[in-house]
Amino acid sequence: MDTFMDKLAQKLNAQEMIRANSAADAEEMDQLKSQLREYDECLAQMQQVNKELKAINHEMEKLMSETIAPEVKKLSEESVAAIEKLQQENADKLEELGQRYIAKLEELKQSTEVLDELQKHLDEKLNATEENVHKECVKVYRNVQAAVVEENEKQTEAIAKKVKSCLGGRLNGVLGVSIAALLVAAADIVLHVLSILHIF
Repeated sequence: MDTFMDKLAQKLNAQEMIRANSAADAEEMDQLKSQLREYDECLAQMQQVNKELKAINHEMEKLMSETIAPEVKKLSEESVAAIEKLQQENADKLEELGQRYIAKLEELKQSTEVLDELQKHLDEKLNATEENVHKECVKVYRNVQAAVVEENEKQTEAIAKKVKSCLGGRLNGVLGVSIAALLVAAADIVLHVLSILHIF
């Protein structure tokens, strides 16, 4: 009997749970339907606002085409004219500057040619001057060398004459004294040798 009661209690509990789940599902469904209605209302409002924005946009385009577009076109035309004028002026200035630049280049070219000629002329003059200076230096060196040799010969002769005149008499006396000193030294050596050998 207890098992029957337990089975009956379980059946009643299962039915109650099914009813509770169905009630919860129904409540959730009502909430979803309510949210869907709110979304539909928001969507309708957004469509209405979109229509109003389109109307405003159309009015603004109409207003711009009537007022701003002619001004923009006028300003654009004026800008194009001003740009063309500036381009023409700049082209004229560039052409003038180009001509001045070409003239300066021609002047520089002529100046360079003149400078090249002057450089060649100076090089030739320097080479000729170097050769002349070298020749003159060789001449001066040879003249100085000849003068020095000649002067040396004269001085040598003069010195030789003075030495002969000054030392001529003295050399004879010195020669005699030197010979005597040599003889005395030789005698002294002989005496020493003899005394060493016990001969004397």
